[in-house]
Amino acid sequence: MRIIENPLEERELIEAAIKKYGYTPDHNFDWLMYCSDEGNPRAAVWKDGYAVWCYQNSNNWIVVSDPIAPADKHKEILDEFIKTIFSLGGRSIIFLDLRDEVNNIVKSSYSDDYKFDYDIIWPVVDMSKFDSDLAGGHFKEIRNALNKFNREHKVEIKKANSVDKNYLHGIVDRWLDNRTKAGIEELFSGRYHNMIDGNFRGTGSARVMFVDGKAVGFNAGWETPNNSNEWSAAIGLHDFSIQDLGLALLMEDLVWIKNAGYKTCDLEGSDPQALRFKTQFFPAGYNSYKTYTFWLADL
Repeated sequence: MRIIENPLEERELIEAAIKKYGYTPDHNFDWLMYCSDEGNPRAAVWKDGYAVWCYQNSNNWIVVSDPIAPADKHKEILDEFIKTIFSLGGRSIIFLDLRDEVNNIVKSSYSDDYKFDYDIIWPVVDMSKFDSDLAGGHFKEIRNALNKFNREHKVEIKKANSVDKNYLHGIVDRWLDNRTKAGIEELFSGRYHNMIDGNFRGTGSARVMFVDGKAVGFNAGWETPNNSNEWSAAIGLHDFSIQDLGLALLMEDLVWIKNAGYKTCDLEGSDPQALRFKTQFFPAGYNSYKTYTFWLADL
């Protein structure tokens, strides 16, 4: 194992690992680079082509998502990674959004040092069950809200790369201000600014919603690695400036995903409120999985 201190210099190597072994929405090189508001980006790599993406801070390391490797190699590479990081003087390792299998490996192998933080549900919806006409009584309230929204406002959708970046940065700034005033903590706006400055590289589609001539929100996502039938709806961000704007933005995303031909969509990690909001278009139900966030103290 070796640690790459500047992942950009070895992009091809890391992207080759993702292309061969990636399987979570977070296994996206550009997205992981955008998330450098977590710390200094690093990647641990193995000669067999495996990788673990992480960030280094003064006192801790942060691992994001599962190892980019076959499942039967997870324990082996995690053991080596953990021992190496602590031997380098790391005081703790935080693991963000790891799935059941990987969480269980660390929890059972390091039970005395394992500290659970929280878990979160990731809904995966069947796009064949999405009805863009919103027919039937179940959708009456949603249908009425969207009809009112579209009747009272002029809505335009533009490709993100065609929009002035200042407009897009403004959306993020207003989103941050609104969420901060709502008392929400741990808001990471830097990654969205980075994505805008990076011209949305790494996304399969990025679209901006204009309402009455003003940019107020954007959707962006990409194919789940090694699953060409699934879309990862990674970003849906708006400035809360208009009633039901979030509903209209979600509808736009789902219609685009359906029309693009994807069979399933990963709606990404969701707290209970977000879960209800994201899945309201799927009354017949949805599949899901959990991810876990936890940390290890110095062994």
